[in-house]
Amino acid sequence: MDVIIDAECASVPVDAELLTSQGSLALNLLAQLNYDPLNPPVADLLASAHHLDGDWLVVTPIHWEASHNDALIVAAGQTLNLEETQAKHLFELLSAFLAVEGMTLYYCDKDTWLLSNPARPEIHAKPVFRIINHSLMPELSQLDASMYWQKFFTECQMFFASQSDTSPVNGVWIWGGAKLGSKKAVSICADEDSLSLAQICTKDATLYNPDIELKKFQILLMKNGDNLSMKHQTEINRISARWYWNNSAYKTRSLNWFTRIWRTLIHAH
Repeated sequence: MDVIIDAECASVPVDAELLTSQGSLALNLLAQLNYDPLNPPVADLLASAHHLDGDWLVVTPIHWEASHNDALIVAAGQTLNLEETQAKHLFELLSAFLAVEGMTLYYCDKDTWLLSNPARPEIHAKPVFRIINHSLMPELSQLDASMYWQKFFTECQMFFASQSDTSPVNGVWIWGGAKLGSKKAVSICADEDSLSLAQICTKDATLYNPDIELKKFQILLMKNGDNLSMKHQTEINRISARWYWNNSAYKTRSLNWFTRIWRTLIHAH
């Protein structure tokens, strides 16, 4: 079973096998549905979830730094520590700036916006979580042959530099423009907050409840990990499961009968 939770993991079990997290619930879900992790259809997924028509791209607010011959994105998402009020203010400013060029922004949350740009060329950009603290120059060079998106990146950087606020945002990264395929034949159990994402991706999505039989599902999708009952936590901890958090991922192995008894005895004493 794949367990995908929209939260950060405080510690990885000592005997777990380390895996790769894609950085968010939506990205981890798409990866487990066999979409390309370097070009995921996350904008298409989010646009569908928000009932938006047309083609969209993900806009991630970032903080980047330049040296004499290179540049790095050093913070995005949770590491950016962007406050909701700051994010909404910057979103409104950038929306007005881009509207002059016929572009539309949509606010999903403080770390994720969507961009509709009908005249845009195709972009080849990796997810922002894949390139943090890596050289930005090769990533910028492959965005598109016409240099449209390289110019867009520079213009947005100049726009944020002209603002007088003290927010950590000094640019945006555009990515996630692949297209969703047909619905998968994968059984997903999802809590209420993530059910819409599951329903977009699969023919077999079920709302989680504490009495449901988890073992018949291939993926457990939880926007809020606190929704998982103690009974189900115990059940999952006894089977082989792959856990995907926003900041880490790992595989736990099922416990055989002797190990279960031994750990119970140790705990009792």
